[in-house]
Amino acid sequence: MPMRVQAAVVAVAAGERVNVSEVCRQAGVSRQCFYEHVRRVRVEGVEGLQPRSRRPHRFPRQTASTVEDAIVLRRKELQDAGLDHGATTIQWHLGRDESLRGRVPSVATIHRVLVRRGLVLPQPEKRPKSSWRRFEAPAPNEWWQTDYFDWVIATGSVKVFNFVDDHSRVAVRSRAVLEATADEAWATLCQAAPVWGLPAGVLSDNGLCFSGKLRGFEVHFETKLREAGVRPFTGRPYHPQTTGKVERFQQTLKKWLRRLPLAATIDVLQAQLDEFCRIYNHERPHQGIGRVTPISRWQASPRSTPASAPLPAPVFACGAKTFKVNENGVFRVDPDFVIHVGACWHGMDAIVVIDASDWVTVIINGELVRHFKLDRSRRYQPSGQRPGGPRQPRRLRS
Repeated sequence: MPMRVQAAVVAVAAGERVNVSEVCRQAGVSRQCFYEHVRRVRVEGVEGLQPRSRRPHRFPRQTASTVEDAIVLRRKELQDAGLDHGATTIQWHLGRDESLRGRVPSVATIHRVLVRRGLVLPQPEKRPKSSWRRFEAPAPNEWWQTDYFDWVIATGSVKVFNFVDDHSRVAVRSRAVLEATADEAWATLCQAAPVWGLPAGVLSDNGLCFSGKLRGFEVHFETKLREAGVRPFTGRPYHPQTTGKVERFQQTLKKWLRRLPLAATIDVLQAQLDEFCRIYNHERPHQGIGRVTPISRWQASPRSTPASAPLPAPVFACGAKTFKVNENGVFRVDPDFVIHVGACWHGMDAIVVIDASDWVTVIINGELVRHFKLDRSRRYQPSGQRPGGPRQPRRLRS
């Protein structure tokens, strides 16, 4: 309130004559507000001019403190167990608590409670869900997604293979092995098949243990899938979003494993993986499938099956050829095309496969270096990198 209005309030409260309408009009203050402050000054003195909070004295619809405590307790239990502990998951678990029957708050209320208690960290850089592009298999066993990750136990580093049903999100198998090979990938799938049946297809990345098509050949895992009538297919290189469901599963699995003591042996790790799959399939609500458990969605639809006969072997239009990378980081495929890979590969042998659709795959020293569509309208095939960056160091020849 302007000082002139405050002086007028004190004057009126003391019994002096003041043109209240003129003062209020010039200051933009209502007469009701003016006389309310006059009343306060007569009762409290000059202290009545201090601004007061408009916060209500009572909150009849406020969430009970016992419910808030239950929300915080459930969040701590889920967090300590290494499981998802967001508002949506907390509400799902509270809905199964008999002591809170009929008093389970909404997801928005639970989120506000967590914010009020200082348990939510703002993430303004997080990508909005509306920007996601989703795809999903129409039925269980239509296809499984597979991948593996490295994990450390007391005896050293091991690999963990994972197979997840694309439709229901059921973790059909999670298995610890010493090395990530095509034989171990097939053995892991064979352990899942007696329980869940064989899928109609398997989606993977282009790792050598899963697929060799970018290299112009077929690995043991692909061969055994074809013989069983299961279609193997892969996502495009450098695009892990294609196998995003199994990638997200592995993120959840690793978060859970970090809460446990370091596994002494690979058998102890396998027991931990089996326990997590049980929790994941039967006790954990999955937000990607409407907050139901994966096993309930698996049981809700008929399953797809593989082909009744072995699938034909793929035909690779062009075998692999080897070329030497020169000091400029390029090599000549034929008189018509020159491919750039970078000066860091100077002196190394580049294995090149060009399929019937003009997709070129370049492998150097066992590493997938480039995978691109051949542009037959130009002789020089650039690397696609922006010019002017830091100079790449030469790599030592293997």
